[in-house]
Order: sequence, then structure tokens, then C-alpha cells
Amino acid sequence: MRQSILIIGEDLEINREFLNYIFQSYEDHFGELGVVSFAPKNSKELPFIIENLSKDYDFVSIFGSDENFAIAAKIVATLTGGSLELKDSTTLALKDSLDYSKNSFLASLNNAQINLIKANPNEELGEFLTEYEPDFSYFHLIDIDADSAKILMLPLAKTYEVDITLAQILPNLILVRAKSNKFGQIESFLQGVKTLFSQKFIPQKDVIKFVAKKLMQKGLKISFAESCTAGLVAAKFARYGGISASFDGSLVTYANHIKHEWLGVEDEILDTYGAVSEPCVKAMIKGTLSTTNADFALAISGIAGPGGGTASKPVGTVYVAAGDRNGNIEVERLLLKGERNYIREQSVLSAYLCLLRLKSEIFFA
Repeated sequence: MRQSILIIGEDLEINREFLNYIFQSYEDHFGELGVVSFAPKNSKELPFIIENLSKDYDFVSIFGSDENFAIAAKIVATLTGGSLELKDSTTLALKDSLDYSKNSFLASLNNAQINLIKANPNEELGEFLTEYEPDFSYFHLIDIDADSAKILMLPLAKTYEVDITLAQILPNLILVRAKSNKFGQIESFLQGVKTLFSQKFIPQKDVIKFVAKKLMQKGLKISFAESCTAGLVAAKFARYGGISASFDGSLVTYANHIKHEWLGVEDEILDTYGAVSEPCVKAMIKGTLSTTNADFALAISGIAGPGGGTASKPVGTVYVAAGDRNGNIEVERLLLKGERNYIREQSVLSAYLCLLRLKSEIFFA
């Protein structure tokens, strides 16, 4: 099924934080982001843009703040030959809408479902009303490269009439999109992949959500000690509802003296090996577990750049670690490339992969 997003108005186009809210809400509903386009509110081309989208896509979601919502509603009414009315005294919608709720209505145009949703910054989005059955699924594979994974999956994909697209997220992490053909059997394909890859298979698009759900289901807690990521590991973990069941708190220990004072990292370790080292992240793990009541801890220390690198530890050198209360610790040295925030993002994912390896029996049982 083909999906499209139309954002009307420069006020939304330049509002990155609110756009992220729109896009995340859209992805939660549809499973992935559709093709995005933007249009100014006063564009004379807007009726043609909406009509052409309805011809090219099966689902079109249109977002606009108050005035632009009303403009788009009038255009949809004109294109469908319908009329507008106020529903429940607040929502302007087609009189013969397929469906409506507060700040949202659904119409049919050229065999496409058109969902017009009011999007006012600092307010909750209108409801998505599209009835949608996805013909695709996402999953991750860990500790295998894309070429090897593709070779192993192609026979299964052919058997079950599924097309696969692979993205190398990390050297040891692959995201796979599986899309069913007309007579494809995507569930059978996914079961075959799970059997083939066993403890390498993560049946979700979001690795961190997978980890969080497993910990919450099993009543286990985790905490973090972060240096170069400065709280990003914790922030990403806290995105999900109910996370307080597995998360009490965390520590950002950017400076060496804070690593020493808060986590008990010995000065000898910092002086001899440096903060960006395996001994340091191991000590950070131990300090976190002794400071908190967590069952597990993740630690990160590295050089995200753009400066600070040396010949022996260039920019992108990051150590990530996972540990448990039994003294087991998994450490990985990363040599990442890219700008500062990309390195930080990759470091976060890598730390969670360490946890999956450390306790595979919990996550892949």
C-alpha cells in the first residue's frame, strides 16, 4: 500500500520538534513513514497537489494548523463534490465523511483514503482514522553482515514470495524490511527467519523498545553511566510508557573527577588508561551497580568529536559495556565515523547490543 504525507503551511514546516511529533505519530499508526511533501498555505497549486496525491497513493494524510486545516477541508469538499459541516461543534468535516473524530475526518477521493488532521503546535494531534493493514514488517539481525544475511534469507523470501530490503545500521546490526507480494506469506517468512537466525533475531523496528519491553515483562531494572552520550542512553530508554517499572535513574559522568567521585573510578585507572578505555567503562559498570538497585548497567565513554582525538584514540573511539550483578561484563571498542551526534547515536545502539549478548537467555528465550 502506498502512503503519502502532506504538510500544509510554513509554520509547521519549520517547527522541527512538532514535525517529529507528527512523524512519530504517523509511524506508530502506519508502521513506517510515508512519502513526505510540503505546501505553503496560499499555494494556488494546492488543489492540484491534493488531487494528484489521491491518484498516486492509496492513503494520504494531510496536516495543517487551524487556518490551513479549514483551507484543505474546503479543497477536499470541492474535489469530492461534497459539503462541509461542523461535527460535534468543533470539527469542520465533510457532511458525508467516511469517519470523523475531534480535529480529524476521513474522505474518499480517486479510490484513495484522505485523512485530514488538524495539527496545532502545543496541542494534541487529531486522531488517525485510516483503516490500514500493512503488507510489510521490520526486524533486526545482530552480529551478522548484510551480504551474509541476504544470502541466507533469499531462499526463504523466494519461497514465501516476500521482497526484502536490508540496511546496515551498525557493522553488527542490520535492519530488514520484508514486504509481501500479492500472494506472499509474510508471517511464514518471519517464522522461518526466526528459526534460521535464532538468537540473532529481533522482531521489532526499534531495538531499544525491544530491550525495554523485555525488561519490563521480567520485572528487571537497568541503569546507565554515560560520558560522551551525556544522557542519550537514558533518554531513549525513557521514551516508552510504563518504563518506570524498569528504570529508577541514571548517571551522566562527563568529567573525570565526576567519574571518580560518583562512580568510584580509581584515579590510577584514569591516569594510566584514560577515560576512554576498557578498564574505565568496566569501573563505571561496577560503580553504577553499587550506586543503584539495578539488575543491569550500561556504560559509555568515548570521543565523539569533532576535536579531542589522538593518534592512538582518534575521534570515533568509543567503549561501551554492559554488566550484571553477578560480575559479568561485556565490553566493545568501537571505531565510528561521522559527525558528533551520529557517533553518539551509534554508541547508544552498540551499548544495548552489548546487553543483548550479555544476557541472550533473557532476550531471546
